[in-house]
Amino acid sequence: MPHPLISCSYCIKSGTEHPQIEKKVKVYKLINMHTAMNITISIDDNKIYGKSAINDYWADCTINGDLISIAMIKTTRKTDNAQKRKAEGDYISILQTAYSFKIENNNLFIYTTFMDEPLIYEEIQ
Repeated sequence: MPHPLISCSYCIKSGTEHPQIEKKVKVYKLINMHTAMNITISIDDNKIYGKSAINDYWADCTINGDLISIAMIKTTRKTDNAQKRKAEGDYISILQTAYSFKIENNNLFIYTTFMDEPLIYEEIQ
């Protein structure tokens, strides 16, 4: 059974001879820092990806139980004002040090070696 972080809802598309199963990946929004920046994360098939303050980001990851290891995070190369650049740099630097996570209700908590408190995300419905 897939891990609850990457378990997805499935729906069947009808209207074809062979029904197609469409996978919906959960998207979580960061709610405990840089909240105005609409930072998101999704995890699917040993990859993380999302939107930071300016750019899209992605990386390979390894999940073993509640442990997570994230490879080097890559981003697109858009630019914006200094406030958004700083928020994005802070977020990526913190996320890069992730080592553990948990899900409670509709919240995702990612623990990092960078901060004492976890990154907290809320599932976007």
